[in-house]
Amino acid sequence: MPATESSRLKPPALRAGDLIGIVAPASNIKRENLDAGCEALQCHGYRTVYSESILNQDLYFAGSVERRVRELEEMFERDDVRAIVAARGGYGANYLLPKLDLAKIKAHPKIFVGYSDLTALLTYFTDAAGLITFHGPM
Repeated sequence: MPATESSRLKPPALRAGDLIGIVAPASNIKRENLDAGCEALQCHGYRTVYSESILNQDLYFAGSVERRVRELEEMFERDDVRAIVAARGGYGANYLLPKLDLAKIKAHPKIFVGYSDLTALLTYFTDAAGLITFHGPM
């Protein structure tokens, strides 16, 4: 049953110095674009972290479905990560939906930001886990 507006899980706001986890749940990302995005976040006072496997490539995806699911769930479970931002959209986030453990995500509500193909995850997290998500730049 979908969450109602009053039962949505609102993640805490970000503060300067907070750690933002970068994930690639859809298309692959090039190192120079990843570095530029992390640098932009760091210029705004945030720290960034990502798994080196974020640069994996399987056809035009950022690695296998299993790798992308593991990366996303690990970022939600990390206590030091305060927000999660997708490195890019593209195509492929929809393949994660049946594999994600929503209990892990719901137990660790965090800011989750993305757009484009990530709309599938934004909607899924909102409807199935009751998490407030953010449609925004990657």
